[in-house]
Amino acid sequence: MKKLLIAGLLSSMVLLAACGDTASDNGDEGEEIPEEAADATVIRYLNGFTGGDGAFMKAIVDDFNDSQDEYFVNESQEPDHYTQFRTGEYELVAMHGVNMETYKQDQLIQSVDGIMEAAGLSMDDFHPAAEGLVSLSDGNYGVPLDIHPLTTFYNKTLTEEAPANYEELVALAQELQNEEDNLYAMGIPDSGLVEFYTLTLAAQNNVDLLSEDGKYLDFAQEELVDALWILHDMIYEDNISPAGLGLDGEFQAFMQDSEGDTSGVQTAVSLTGPWYYQAVSDAYGEDLGIGSIPQLGNEVAVYGNSHVLSVSTMVEDQEMLDGISAFFEFMYQPETLAQWADSGQAPLHTPTMEYIEENSDDYPLPYQNQQMFDDYVAAPAVYQFGEQMRYMNETVIGRIVREEAFTREDLMEELETATGIAQEIAEAAPAE
Repeated sequence: MKKLLIAGLLSSMVLLAACGDTASDNGDEGEEIPEEAADATVIRYLNGFTGGDGAFMKAIVDDFNDSQDEYFVNESQEPDHYTQFRTGEYELVAMHGVNMETYKQDQLIQSVDGIMEAAGLSMDDFHPAAEGLVSLSDGNYGVPLDIHPLTTFYNKTLTEEAPANYEELVALAQELQNEEDNLYAMGIPDSGLVEFYTLTLAAQNNVDLLSEDGKYLDFAQEELVDALWILHDMIYEDNISPAGLGLDGEFQAFMQDSEGDTSGVQTAVSLTGPWYYQAVSDAYGEDLGIGSIPQLGNEVAVYGNSHVLSVSTMVEDQEMLDGISAFFEFMYQPETLAQWADSGQAPLHTPTMEYIEENSDDYPLPYQNQQMFDDYVAAPAVYQFGEQMRYMNETVIGRIVREEAFTREDLMEELETATGIAQEIAEAAPAE
């Protein structure tokens, strides 16, 4: 039955890829190419920055195009950009770091070592955490852009500082419950960013999810049961989080009374995505605090996804390679890349990090998040990482959070199921 499930899942993935919009051959993706750039080498750049961060990336691209007339970066921001990259013709793509192994094995991206060298860049120009994101078995397959971990937002009217560990969360929960029944320390969602919670808890408990053969995610470990069970305890034992929070509930509960609405449960702290910064900042103003991820496990560690810039294997022409190098050289300057920090993202480029530190009042969220880079633990590099995580994200964590009667034995059974699914997905990887 499981094999039929995986076969159907992979068939659906192939079908979705086949249905994507194919890019045309004349470089007319995204914005229209201006007449004055008609003689320029056109670099088709695809990304998924369709939220608030898209305008900041567009500003960087526009500045590059305005700075010279030899190359023109034709940027497309698409919600289904992974499908479009597989089926279209693009030279440059922004992707999440967890997808690099898949795109390398599928022979869709190439090593960028020579391109970086031509741009005057090396891995020494980036925080050491970057190496775990872009360095695969035979080279670097992307230029590091940022890491976006869970961010701790807190309401200063309910707590003077962000709780640093589990014990402080318990104490805050008791204090708030003594004031009002609908006040809680923080919220645990049953879906949404649960992958970030899973991998952060694994990292904080030194649980290595990579299988012995290095091909799949091995969830069926007693240590992971212990690590994840804290989510159940936070709701049903220590009353840190209310029960019944759904998709993105950690954010919604934090925002509950930001406009005077006290009809539902309210949390003092939210472990959520940095992309919510503008919303929480607008709502809370000076009452908004930003902190580091609390230590919920045995050690300090943090997981986050990342963005990297990768180059298509279709790029062989030297003039095109030179254009991509020129774009990287322009982009990776502190004053330029700081525009990406304006969106709330935390760049990995060391000179830009130093610039943000020198101007920390202007970049409160990136500055706070880059403080966690030294404790960052990257996800294992496996084929189809997202599909290997899917059962955990869509079923296992939801059961831990929603079902009070759920047991540790039930959890181990689910982890064994998740591992079996991950193994079967790994078996679909291209032959080496």
